[in-house]
Formats: sequence, structure tokens, C-alpha cells
Amino acid sequence: MDRAEDFHINEQINNTYHAAIVEDEPDMLQYLCSSLSTSFAAQKVSVEFETYPSGDQFLRMIEEHYHYDMIFLDIEMPGLNGIEVCRKIRKLYPECLVVFISGKEELVFQTFEVQPFRFIRKNLYASQLPALTAACTDRLRSQSRKIIQFREPYSGDLFSFHVDEIKYIEALGKSCQIETISGTVIVKGKFMVLENLLKGYSFLKPHRSYLVNCSFIYYIGKQYLKLTDQTTIPISRNKAELIKQQFLQYNMQ
Repeated sequence: MDRAEDFHINEQINNTYHAAIVEDEPDMLQYLCSSLSTSFAAQKVSVEFETYPSGDQFLRMIEEHYHYDMIFLDIEMPGLNGIEVCRKIRKLYPECLVVFISGKEELVFQTFEVQPFRFIRKNLYASQLPALTAACTDRLRSQSRKIIQFREPYSGDLFSFHVDEIKYIEALGKSCQIETISGTVIVKGKFMVLENLLKGYSFLKPHRSYLVNCSFIYYIGKQYLKLTDQTTIPISRNKAELIKQQFLQYNMQ
């Protein structure tokens, strides 16, 4: 087996939350990362942090389908400010927890439109930190974890998708094409690995080269099914009735 072309699945990924910190002041960025790591660790919560000195750099990452469970944002930054960044986050990942950490108390009212999880004043950050990390942990644990994550070992790239945002997956030789509500992603790796990652979720396999999210299906015929965006997916010979039964079971859940 060619390991460089296969997905490397890190079992610990599914037990670890992923967070980003976006702050343009280097000393503050380092302090936030260190203090948040310590506070979550004290609660025995595993969190991996990535740091970004600007909203522009951060957005380039999440637009490549890197999903974060939590994002800690400054508001006043060069280029895109925190509210503009959060507006983009809300379009891509509406369930993500966004915490604004700002020295400008008067900006709290401007954040209402993007619905942050918390607004923390920098001068009160240290005293409110334990309560903040406890609240984040409680919310994350109450949410259904529907994130699949994997690395390409050769490139080291980490891909992350919310299951509900995947329309379908198509095998393309040694790669897979993942169609999501926000676009198309081609990843190197075996189709079987993605199939195993999606076991237990509401995906059908109408054809050996396709996995389809039931929530996007609106028509099933004898030879193909259609998605809500009019995409046509083939159905293997003599498999139509089984697919129909599986789809009906999904709708009865």
C-alpha cells in the first residue's frame, strides 16, 4: 500500500478541539495562546491552537476548509477587522464558537449582528478566563460533533469538513472529489478511508464510486438519483430498491 497516497488518520484528532487566535499584537497573541492553553488543560480539555497575526491570513486558511471549533478574535486589526472576519465565519461555519477579546468596550454593541459566543474585555480577561473556558467546554460538549478531519501524510495538509455540509464524494482514481455547500475540494487518498470516516452518518453508497448525503437527495429513480442542486448521481445496476429503502429509513429517523 502506498502510504504517501493514503490518508493518515489520527485517532486523537477526534478527541481534541481545534482553536484559532487572531490578534495583531505579537505579545498579546503569545499571552492569549499560553493562558488559554493552560486554562483548558486545567479542565482536562485537549485543545490545539493555531495563531494568526491578521484576519486576512486567518480567512485564507478557513476558506481552504480548515474547520475550527473555537475562534478568539481581536476586533481592531489592520486590514479586515474582527467583525468583518466573523461575518465570513458565520457564512462558512455558523456553529463555530467565536469569542471577541477587545480593549474597546464600546465595540460590544457592534458585535451583536454577528452573534459572538462571548465578548471579553482585555482588562478583565485574566479574571474571566476560567469561566470563559468552562463555558466554551460546556457548549462544545453539548454540540453534536460532526466534523471529519484527516491529514495527507505526504503534504502534511490537514483537511476538515462538517458532515452536514458535504453533498457527495466521488472517487477519482487515487484522489477523491468532495463537493460541499461552499465548493469543490480534491484530496489525495483512498475512497474507502472517507467511507469509513462517514460510517454512522446519513450517507448512501448508490455506486461504488460515490457517497451521497441523504439530506441533499430529492429524487431516486432506477438508474440515478438527483440532488437539490440538480446534480445527477448514478445508481449501480439492481441497487435502486435498496437505496430507496435506506433513504426512507433515513427520513423516518
